[in-house]
Amino acid sequence: MAWLPQSLKIFRKRHIFTAYVLLGSLVIFGIISLASFRVATRVEDQARLSTWLLSHFASLHLAQGQTDGLAEVLARTAEIDVPFIVTDNQGRPVLWNGSMIGIPMPDEQSDLANVNLEGGNSPDIDRILALISEYDVRNEPFAITDPISGQRILTLHYGASVLGRRIRWLPYVGLALLSVFFLLIVWALYVKWDGDEQKLFAGMAKETAHQLGTPITSILGWLAILRDRDSGEDEVVDELDRDVARLGKVSERFSKIGSRPRLDDSNLQEAVVASVAYFERRLPHLGGHVNLSFESALTNRCRFNRDLMEWVLENLIKNGIDALAETGGDIRVALTDGAHGAALIRLTDTGGGVPSQHRNRIFEAGYTTKSRGWGMGLALVKRIIVQYHGGRIQLESTGPRGTTFLITLPGER
Repeated sequence: MAWLPQSLKIFRKRHIFTAYVLLGSLVIFGIISLASFRVATRVEDQARLSTWLLSHFASLHLAQGQTDGLAEVLARTAEIDVPFIVTDNQGRPVLWNGSMIGIPMPDEQSDLANVNLEGGNSPDIDRILALISEYDVRNEPFAITDPISGQRILTLHYGASVLGRRIRWLPYVGLALLSVFFLLIVWALYVKWDGDEQKLFAGMAKETAHQLGTPITSILGWLAILRDRDSGEDEVVDELDRDVARLGKVSERFSKIGSRPRLDDSNLQEAVVASVAYFERRLPHLGGHVNLSFESALTNRCRFNRDLMEWVLENLIKNGIDALAETGGDIRVALTDGAHGAALIRLTDTGGGVPSQHRNRIFEAGYTTKSRGWGMGLALVKRIIVQYHGGRIQLESTGPRGTTFLITLPGER
């Protein structure tokens, strides 16, 4: 199975690909935004020019008392998507495009002659006066002058182009669409990656269980022969028997990966004690000076699969022993109650901690900080806790004085 570490490289690239997709989306958004704002600015310039031309001609007809072409010019102003208001030199409104502002022109032009600039007019006229102030805050008004005398005769006040405003919204609409598109892509890829990873786990585990089956059966046969030859108690044979039983349990654990295990055990303390006892018997043979301790204040109950939970604990304890192999130290396993009936398992060692550059990747399949190994231990631990038990595992703390892993198992329902 030498192909396995190489095949896992694809999972290490997922964050790079996600960053690439995100960066590409932001670049596309930037290009769309720049183009949209440039087009919007150009549209507003053109709309302002059209507004000035039509209002200029209408105002000239109005100022010179020529009504023949005024009706046609006023009809054309209704087609402009820029709201504008024309006032005389006293500031009274004399013309506006009612279709854009939403307030129709009065039937008689003389109705505007007595407008009170201080207010108190009809609601429509007072609204027109308010709009004049709003437009002037946004845009400098145009002066319309008499072509003969050159004197200002009217003033053009105008607001923002409707089309320009809509175009300026395009980048935000584009950003929303790109965000949805980006999230869908990332979600789909993560689902695919997770499915591939799960198939990889299941295939590796079932192949391992299959490969272990034959030698375990053979060893059991040889143990039976040894017992027949020596009818007395033999400590070596007893230890071999226990280790073979352990191998059988390991094989059974591997066979459960990829299928939904039964959560039919609720005595978490007993499972933790068994895992701790297993390592306590073997600590003298593992090198170093490691003290392993256990304490419990657990009263909550949870449902779990004992074989898989012992596998989780053994992986974490073995990692702690490896971290203390050269310096020695302490490993402490503690059971406590969590919120909402949850059970908490804390495993703390006094090793040198996890380097900062590795902390975000220690649960990734194929990622390891050791010189040998496949980097599957913590990935399997996370899968067992999260996927099979609906719980959570996290690196609660790490530093020069040690590392603590926290497992949260949901309470029994």
